Amino acid sequence: MQTLFSLLWFFYPAALVSLVVSIIIVLTKNLHIGFTAKGHAGLEIQSSHMVPTPRIGGIAFMAGLITSLFLVSKETGFLAMVMLGAAVPVFLAGLAEDIGIGASPKKRLLAAMVSSLFMILLSGYYVKSGVAPGLDYLLGFAVIGGVFTIFITAAVCHAFNLVDGLNGLAMSIALLASSAMAIMALQTGDFPVAFMAGAIAASIAGVLLLNFPLGKIFLGDAGAYTLGFLVAWTGVLLITRNPEVSKWAVLLAVFWPFMDTTAAVLRRIRKKAPIGEPDKLHFHHVIKRVIDVTLSSAENNTIANPLATVAMLPFVALPPLLGILTAQSVSASLMALAFSICMYFAIKISIVRNFRRIGRAAGERVSAPAQQPLREVASNEGHLSRKEEPSQQAA
Repeated sequence: MQTLFSLLWFFYPAALVSLVVSIIIVLTKNLHIGFTAKGHAGLEIQSSHMVPTPRIGGIAFMAGLITSLFLVSKETGFLAMVMLGAAVPVFLAGLAEDIGIGASPKKRLLAAMVSSLFMILLSGYYVKSGVAPGLDYLLGFAVIGGVFTIFITAAVCHAFNLVDGLNGLAMSIALLASSAMAIMALQTGDFPVAFMAGAIAASIAGVLLLNFPLGKIFLGDAGAYTLGFLVAWTGVLLITRNPEVSKWAVLLAVFWPFMDTTAAVLRRIRKKAPIGEPDKLHFHHVIKRVIDVTLSSAENNTIANPLATVAMLPFVALPPLLGILTAQSVSASLMALAFSICMYFAIKISIVRNFRRIGRAAGERVSAPAQQPLREVASNEGHLSRKEEPSQQAA
């Protein structure tokens, strides 16, 4: 752990640059807010914010990463340089959406796939084995292995965008994931991957200081997708360069976006709704809704959002910690993954089952709109029957 702190401190100039750029964006927001707050003025169904806020924190994040390239030797920084170059398509696609030019989710996902294809062609790395006995044989074929790698990395990109719904949540997840991967890389002596992970953690920390708790700046699609791309590819490099590191331990590092997105896909399949349809039933939305109904309306606007992030952090941090502890054992990391999945659903089910009690305690402060999302979750999870809630059909 001391080595990790030393690594993060090594990249403090990157954190400083991302912080300074974030401050500049916030101080000059009156000059650009008309086209840098698209989609975060309470107009989207999944939005948790009502005040127009610059969502171009991805620019500050990239500024920090570019700074980090000047802090290491060419040999050590080569992989970081390749990753940043490959990330350009997904960054530009996200930025186009952030400033109002427009890039649909399909286009952004396609851009993530293009970036991953570039990464494979430039670096030569892709997942070849260690997933499952039957699948490992197929992954041995370059085309199949490459397609599989493109799919999983693009999925992580999209997953990070989906969990970017509360102040500091996606950045905290990325900070924990990259720190966990840095420790795993240091344990194997893979310093290029460790330095890349450290650069990601330091660069996102600078933006996090202005995003949490008051939400002065948001990552936006450029930041969230690029962050997901870099974290995903740090994981791919870690397991392909170091076969002794369990793939499942790396999955634990990015467990929360992986699990929350998987749950969302299953939920929409059950509802027979389009998989890409947005909603406010993600885990962080449920947590925030519980906090909303227990606070007065005056308190809601200022503390419910960051408080929901704080409430989630212990659960978000546990899987990466388990990943570090089980990184050298496939069986142990699989058990830890199974435990984390059970924990995820157990917590969500417990929240839904106790929502009525919370609502009664909140009394008149609980409005019908506030209760609706959790009732929808309960309906989807099957914990409230139609007989009990005749007016609430499956969402």
